[in-house]
Order: sequence, then C-alpha cells, then structure tokens
Amino acid sequence: MKFFGGKNEFRPDREGTGQLNKLWPTPKQQLRALRWLLFSALCLVGLLAQDVLLYRVNVWGGCTDVVPCLILMVVVLQGAESGSVFALIMSVLYFFSGSSPGFHVIPLLTVVAVFVVIFRQAFLRQGFFTLLLCAAMGMTLYELGMFGVSLFLKLTVVSRVWAALATALVSMAVVPVFYPVLRA
Repeated sequence: MKFFGGKNEFRPDREGTGQLNKLWPTPKQQLRALRWLLFSALCLVGLLAQDVLLYRVNVWGGCTDVVPCLILMVVVLQGAESGSVFALIMSVLYFFSGSSPGFHVIPLLTVVAVFVVIFRQAFLRQGFFTLLLCAAMGMTLYELGMFGVSLFLKLTVVSRVWAALATALVSMAVVPVFYPVLRA
C-alpha cells in the first residue's frame, strides 16, 4: 500500500543473519566443545581402566592413580584459564564417581593443577618432556598432599610416605601412553 506521497510502507525482511542465529555456536566453538568433551571422555576411560584393570598393579606399595595424572596432563597442555576450570569439573566428577580417596581430592587436585600449569607457563616451553616433568611434579605434590591429609585424619602412618611417592612414580607410566591421544 502506498500512503502519503507514494512511499511503500511494506518492507521485506532483511536478508542475512537475524538475532536468533547468534544463539547457535560457531564451528570454532563447536570444535572447542567437542575437544573438551573428548578430554572428559578420556578421563572417564582412564577412570574405568583404573577401577577395572589397574587396581591390582602394586609396585613398591603404590598402585596407579590414572585419573589425576590425566587431569594434570590436560591442564598442562591446555593452559591455566580453561585448564583450571577443567580440573575443577573433572575433580568433582572424580569425587562423585566413588573411586576417589575422599572429598579433599577436589581442592587438592585443582590447586595442584593450577600451580603446575602456572609454573609451566612461566618457566618452560610446551613439549613432551615438559609435560612429563610437570605431570611428575604435579603427581608428586598431589600424592604428598593426599598423604598429608590422610596423616592428619589419622588414616595412615608416616612410614607409608614411600608408598605415596611410589604411586606418583607408577602413575607416570600413563604419560607416554596418553600423550599422542591428547595432542591429536
């Protein structure tokens, strides 16, 4: 219809992106979400392997602790910002899975992971041996922290500190196995 001097009042919809299209994730955001889901699935596979297959492996009084090592590896590879959130979420899932040593795994694993990744970003370059060093340092701090909490709660004795260090050492066998998967 034309009103007031021949001006057309009807305007067709604008071609292109509308307001609803901004709600859908971009392809880059979809790939990022897929990557984090695959990291989480890998940690759950590690949890399954730890609980079903590796719980009988006992070296020098220590057994494998695969899930914290995988969480530390992902955090070191991905950086402090997104890796710290991943460490927090996965440590909560690890606690609620029922195979963690206790509730103190959540703050301990998150703090150790953030400390290790900040140390790596400040002083080291990214690579396999850096990841191995940071994962060894992180697992040692985590196991000593778990030992300290267990000692405080009177669940263990001081002479078992070598078993805690052996657990950190045995858990490091996971790094060469899962490194190619995490880098892909």
